[in-house]
Amino acid sequence: MKIVDIALDFIFPPTCGICGKLHEGYICKTCYEQIQEYLYKNNSENIFYLLQYKDIVRDKMIDFKFNDKSYLYNMFCEILVKNKNACEFLKSYDIIIPVPIHKKRKKSRGYNQSELIARKISNDFNIPIYTDVLIKQKNNKMQSSLNKSDRIKNIQNVYKVKNEDKIKEKNVLILDDIYTTGLTTKECKRTLENAGAKQVGIMIIAKD
Repeated sequence: MKIVDIALDFIFPPTCGICGKLHEGYICKTCYEQIQEYLYKNNSENIFYLLQYKDIVRDKMIDFKFNDKSYLYNMFCEILVKNKNACEFLKSYDIIIPVPIHKKRKKSRGYNQSELIARKISNDFNIPIYTDVLIKQKNNKMQSSLNKSDRIKNIQNVYKVKNEDKIKEKNVLILDDIYTTGLTTKECKRTLENAGAKQVGIMIIAKD
């Protein structure tokens, strides 16, 4: 643990992201046991879902993404790190790229929720993170506000790749917070593959 992290923990002691009680980590034993029922059991070779997007997971993800509770990234990261299958999945990748949001939306929200999680994972697993490769060039409508046919049109040609040399012949992991139809991550995957990535996998924190 870095000195800065130790100092911050002293000033702002960690609390459980679910029940709010002081704890040495970001999710207490009782709440961690409760969250086990939401873990995904079956994942494919190139995509990993951590949690089911419902009940308490859905409530906390909405708080994290829309209600200015950015600190909840610590809890989601701790759940992921405690998951043996997730840790094994991460070992296959050279680079982590969080799904980007447009600069206007990031300015309005104050943070990119997927990037917060990706940075912590990058630090914990010593996997480089790049936020200057996959760029969101259009401030399109939020996918959650559209029906299926409109979502398909809305996501087309939204992303572009810069600094292609950073991903050439690399195994790249896309990290996203919520998976609904999968159109966003599929478009990111297609864009990175067309730019020369060797293999592109996907890690999702919560799947609808």
